[in-house]
Amino acid sequence: MSHGVLEVSGLPATAISVGASAFVYTNREGRPVNVLVSGGTVTTIELSRNSGASWTLAGLLAGQFYLAPADQMRVTYAVAPTRTMIPF
Repeated sequence: MSHGVLEVSGLPATAISVGASAFVYTNREGRPVNVLVSGGTVTTIELSRNSGASWTLAGLLAGQFYLAPADQMRVTYAVAPTRTMIPF
C-alpha cells in the first residue's frame, strides 16, 4: 500500500502536482495508469484521447480514471484537488 492506495503493478502511487485551473495531465508513463482525483472544489473533469483536439466530460467530479498512454485529463477547479497516479 502507498498513500492508502493499492499498488497494481508493484510500482508506487505518485502524487501529481496540480497546476493552475484548468490543469491538464498527460500520461507519459508508457503504460496505462489510473488517476485518482479527490477533495478540492472541482467543477469539471474531462478526458481526451487525441492530444486535446476534443474533450469528453467524465460525468464525475472525483474518482478513479483510466488513462492509456498519451491520454489526457483536464481538471477545472476553484480549490485544487488531490491527484494520484497509479501505474499498472
